[in-house]
Amino acid sequence: MDAERADEQIRKELEELRRRIAELEAAEAPRIHDDTGKDKGDYFRLLVENAFELIIVVNRDASLRYVSPSAKRITGYDPEEVISMNFLEFVHPDDLQGIVEKYSAGIVQPGALETVEYRSRNKDGTYIVVEAVAMNLLDTIVDGIVVNMRDITEFRRIEKELRVSEERYRYLVENLNDVVFTVDSQGVVLYISPAIQRISQYKPEELVGQPFMRFVHPEDLPSLLQSFQRVMSGILAPHEFRIIDKDGSLFHVQTSSRPFEENGQPAGLIGIMSEITERKEAAEARRRSEESFRAMIRKNIHYYRGS
Repeated sequence: MDAERADEQIRKELEELRRRIAELEAAEAPRIHDDTGKDKGDYFRLLVENAFELIIVVNRDASLRYVSPSAKRITGYDPEEVISMNFLEFVHPDDLQGIVEKYSAGIVQPGALETVEYRSRNKDGTYIVVEAVAMNLLDTIVDGIVVNMRDITEFRRIEKELRVSEERYRYLVENLNDVVFTVDSQGVVLYISPAIQRISQYKPEELVGQPFMRFVHPEDLPSLLQSFQRVMSGILAPHEFRIIDKDGSLFHVQTSSRPFEENGQPAGLIGIMSEITERKEAAEARRRSEESFRAMIRKNIHYYRGS
């Protein structure tokens, strides 16, 4: 019995010794610090808790284990309200199938990184558009899917408005009787509207990428180059010249343009071109008629004076 009591006493002393050693090791173990001397555990906790984006950790069964405080600002939910809930409950029904498929594929791929966009339900029942970047860290000490989420609702709204505005602008441009064009600072055609086919035999794709001067009558080039430089410097004024059509015939146009900028520097011209051949021909016919009339008057005056 004495031997048994001695063994039991030794075992207890060994257990007490291990416990004290463990306590000493825990107390004396070096803490991880950043270069400011601050404890990195606190450092990263503060980073996560004050991140602008919403950070969540999702368990393998899709339940929420961690939700950062930014959830309140982005979704209206306090983190405590949604902990242990299934994150799929917040996904818009129309987006659910796609998210489930990506989640199911992602959880079986350690280290997998996936970016998805979907609609997420807020506390008030409205939906926001979120972009989520998820990484599978199930096989690490994290033991979860870490997801960074940001609200891109406003971005998508502005993007849609711009797209609608561009479509309206394109419709107006493509249905104008006048030709809308842009050229770069060297006079190379960047864009020309389909209306060019109404006044010439050219198609837009035959002109884009070509120096516009190539299609100008040689006699009109010097004055057109001067006009181009004036407009590029901000002196705006219409200009008339002749264009050589695809079959070699000529037609008269008038352009009104203004410079546009890129990165704060003049990058080219945007303008409207109107076909004025009939007006020019009518003006020329009127001029010839007036000259003929004046010649006839002079002849008659000479006749009466001579008689």
